[in-house]
Amino acid sequence: MVTHSGSRQSSALTIRYAILAALMLSTVTEAAASDGQPLHRVRSEDPAIAAVIRGATERSATFRHLIERINATDGLVYVEEGKCRRSVRACLLLSVKVAGPYRLLRILVDTRKTTGIELMGSIGHELQHAIEVLSNPRITDSRTLYQFYDRVAPTDNDSFETQEAMKAGLDILNELYARRPR
Repeated sequence: MVTHSGSRQSSALTIRYAILAALMLSTVTEAAASDGQPLHRVRSEDPAIAAVIRGATERSATFRHLIERINATDGLVYVEEGKCRRSVRACLLLSVKVAGPYRLLRILVDTRKTTGIELMGSIGHELQHAIEVLSNPRITDSRTLYQFYDRVAPTDNDSFETQEAMKAGLDILNELYARRPR
């Protein structure tokens, strides 16, 4: 689900997030360039969420493909703990920040509402939304992001959904449940 963050507190967090991301961006890109490692474009400052992303990447071909597609863009996607509007488990915020050559997106996940395989599927669903945004180079701010989803996935409740994201989430769940030890 793609949603507005919706509160002053969320706006303040978004501003702090953008400042922190811009400061960290130069350090991260310099470190990646200096040691020859590729820049990981899907990341989390939360060790537990980072572990979930690594696990899903290792265990699901669909999740891995989403990561590879994002790695081929100019985007950086931050996945962090947080509450989404409408009490959904995860959401891509309707916010794009530009920092140097990168477009920054933010996914929130409510780890109290979902864990394990379900969390992996929820993150994958939101990564598909991130790909939808990052595939369009004209989306460089919140206004153009909102207009994009209003055009391609309109709903009447100020949130958006696409068939591709629903399919990605379900494909990931099917792959992970099929590989689960019995």
